[in-house]
Amino acid sequence: MNFVALGIATLVMLSTQSNGKEAGRRKPMLSCDTYSLRTYLNEGKLDYLTIPAKLKELGIPGVTFNDIWMKSYDAPYLDQIKQACARAGVKITGLICEGNLATLDEQAWNQQIAVNETKIRAAAYLGAPIVRLNLGGLGDEAKDDTVGAERVIAAFKRLLPLAKELNVKMTIENHGGVSKKADTILKIIKSTDPEWVGACLDFGNWPDEIRYSECEKLAPYAYHVHAKTHTFNDQGEDTNKDYKRLLQILKNANYKYAVSIEYEGPEDQIEGVKKTRDLILKYWPELAR
Repeated sequence: MNFVALGIATLVMLSTQSNGKEAGRRKPMLSCDTYSLRTYLNEGKLDYLTIPAKLKELGIPGVTFNDIWMKSYDAPYLDQIKQACARAGVKITGLICEGNLATLDEQAWNQQIAVNETKIRAAAYLGAPIVRLNLGGLGDEAKDDTVGAERVIAAFKRLLPLAKELNVKMTIENHGGVSKKADTILKIIKSTDPEWVGACLDFGNWPDEIRYSECEKLAPYAYHVHAKTHTFNDQGEDTNKDYKRLLQILKNANYKYAVSIEYEGPEDQIEGVKKTRDLILKYWPELAR
């Protein structure tokens, strides 16, 4: 993944300056993770140059890209993505990055940090305000909460200077492994820098009995939200999540970033995105600005 191109440093600098100006007037907005349309991407029916127009058609003003379908981190390809979003009038709200920052393999750990640096630079170039960095795990809950968390803290501290330089916030999704529990995520955030390290709060990745209490812990530290859905009842409500309550938690925390649809249900994914859109806007219509 070569990210070196003529003038790239200047272009990234200009993008981050623009991001800094926008931060002062930022308002929450509706977005959609490209993972919601994974079958369309895997079958070649959509790609990162056509998704922005599709989301515009669906009345969704933001897009969060997942690194799984990024074809390159070179400037020419990233320029095509930026141009497609500009034509559609769709704002890039984040870059979702896979990987394992908890590994005890020193070579793999350093390599993962280097890969994440490339992706942070790509996010800055695209004008994305956040990256979600997957933490991975050690396969043992006790180790994940202790030595695994310390490995992640050390990795984030390595990445912090670049994130600050490029004005990109790094987020942690409640996603299993080291990021399974809100308390462990908060430990990492508070041990690094909460201004630059925060939560990617996923509504769906909790057991039902602790969903709302865990969301309340992370909402004040959230810089991105995954509005996850699977199935809906006849009234258009999520069958196992109270979206009115979840969105009120964000409002109570004065949340100002993307509420990004992440549909993972069994029906056609565009239809699932539409239903999730309608459910979110039912309780927070201002997000469709």
